[in-house]
Amino acid sequence: MMTDTPGLFPAACRRRALMKAFASCAVGAALAPGLAPTLARAASATPARASGALPPLEVAAVSPDFLCNAVALTRDNTMFLGLPRWLGMDGTPSLVRVDEHGALHSFPGGEWNAWQAGKDPRNALVMVNGIHIFADDTLWVVDQGTADRKLTMAGAQKLIQFDPTNGKALRILRFGPDILPEGAQMNDLRIHDNRIYVTDSGRGAIIVHDLDTGKTLRRLSGKAPVMEIPGEWLMSAPGHPLEDANGVKPHVQCDMLELTADGQWLYFCTPTGPLRRVSTKALWDTRLDEDALAGQVETVTTLPTLMGTTMDSLGNFYYTDITTRRIMVLTPGGKQLVLAQDQRLVDGDAMFISADRHLYMPCPQTERLAVFNQGKNGLQPPWQIFRLALPETLEGHPLGVAVP
Repeated sequence: MMTDTPGLFPAACRRRALMKAFASCAVGAALAPGLAPTLARAASATPARASGALPPLEVAAVSPDFLCNAVALTRDNTMFLGLPRWLGMDGTPSLVRVDEHGALHSFPGGEWNAWQAGKDPRNALVMVNGIHIFADDTLWVVDQGTADRKLTMAGAQKLIQFDPTNGKALRILRFGPDILPEGAQMNDLRIHDNRIYVTDSGRGAIIVHDLDTGKTLRRLSGKAPVMEIPGEWLMSAPGHPLEDANGVKPHVQCDMLELTADGQWLYFCTPTGPLRRVSTKALWDTRLDEDALAGQVETVTTLPTLMGTTMDSLGNFYYTDITTRRIMVLTPGGKQLVLAQDQRLVDGDAMFISADRHLYMPCPQTERLAVFNQGKNGLQPPWQIFRLALPETLEGHPLGVAVP
């Protein structure tokens, strides 16, 4: 078990043991206002490459022993990493803080980071799949509450709000089976004006919760806009679908989501697209039944296989194109631009724009896991988190700051 000390991660010999464990294990399955759906054809055209040199990528942090799929930073650039409990990573602390020297420290410490099978999961981090920091500078964590693809344990799936300075849990939100039926998996979240929006990538739905009133709704449950399109498989950069040794492919429903800066539009997609949007007013309108609400969902554009998104204050939608190792920008006018292309961007996941306008992205190497790589373990530790300084413009299109 890892402790909250500098030099948190063990030596290379333990890393080799971890890789051996991975070889025999599988991992759990994992635009702006005015961007009209009629722009879909333009947005899906051949992407434009920015004139001049692309902004350089630099390594912002390194996780020597545990896969990292999430990153978030406070206004003073204190960095946190999400290290999910995927198979072969039972010793993960799940959530760490990165100090100024790059050392990783369990956060918030104590029992939160020490969960093991058989222990009480209610106030422990079991399966962290998403982290984010919002305008109030607090850290929100999505805990799917399931280890090694087993059924979710009672009280384990939750949203936690932490004070990033002292690790105090400010809120713990749990939902009943009417909101999270068996098989539901909370995946990502965004917040605007005390209203939380969460995707359910297990069964397909959007969950909305009002922090002021406590009202919670499960919307679009099982409806076509939040479900994967049959036959649209997640693809790897080498060109084969993500699948195990027996050809079994993962099924992931509504996963990524972003909110426009004014909170009026929610954009969402499965990892194979397409990108869709719906007004948040409609999501909260209980006079609209599920069929009527589904009818208000707009399709914006098709997308390649992606694993991470973010949005800036000007409505630019950023996404990782897994098959080409690129970070793309879809502008409010529907133009696609290449922001970065680098062979090190192996399955860039949940991106984050910091207060000083740096774009951060973890690269969990998902396609190299044996369960997604036709039974062959191709992981290459360590796991790197990259960043780049956002230019003011890209091909003449202005780029904004983080959505608060």
